[in-house]
Amino acid sequence: MEQLHRRSLPHWFKPGAAYFVTYRLSGTLPVSVVEELKATKDRLLKARWRRPFLEHRRHAHKVLFSQYDKYLDQASAIEWLRDPAVASMIRQNLFHHDGEKYHLHAYCIMPNHVHVVLAPSPKFIEDSTRSSYAVGEAFDKGSPLSRIMHSLKSYTANEANKLLERSGRFWQPESYDHWIRDEEEMERVVSYICSNPIAANLASKPEDWPWCSCHDRFQLDGDTSGWLPAS
Repeated sequence: MEQLHRRSLPHWFKPGAAYFVTYRLSGTLPVSVVEELKATKDRLLKARWRRPFLEHRRHAHKVLFSQYDKYLDQASAIEWLRDPAVASMIRQNLFHHDGEKYHLHAYCIMPNHVHVVLAPSPKFIEDSTRSSYAVGEAFDKGSPLSRIMHSLKSYTANEANKLLERSGRFWQPESYDHWIRDEEEMERVVSYICSNPIAANLASKPEDWPWCSCHDRFQLDGDTSGWLPAS
């Protein structure tokens, strides 16, 4: 995986203020996979603690997310985000709220899920402690980012259904959210989401995938770090 270096951190990044969120299309994971993920979660949480309580849960969350995201990369039954018109609309919506409800640090729109790294405006975050305890995918209504997720999902669901000439649920009501504690973790997360198209065999270089902040930044100034400039 391509690594970012300390010099690529923007000067305006504030440790502890950002979240890594992944949300997916409805029905992208079969029931058997969802049940397997639940079983993995139970096993991880019941395992003997070898670290403090919160660290144990954060470790379980990361392990579970890695398995979850690999399943999404391999799933191909529902790929509505592969449609350029849909992907473009979702990208525009991400930037529409940038600077008002949150600062958008990085993003990647995959065929069946979306990764975003954002720092919420104070009035759009309800409880900054919830993600420290959460493990696995959780309903948006219980998230500290619930108002932001509603903004990201409701409008785009309606517009995407119009573009695709379909009806019914578009997004899964659950999302993964992960509180980013420090600069080192932020670097790893941005590197991860920019490398996701490569891991899924969609591109040979991060900047080649058109629906990613790495592509946007490369087009702007040739930088391949994946960070978006300050809004």
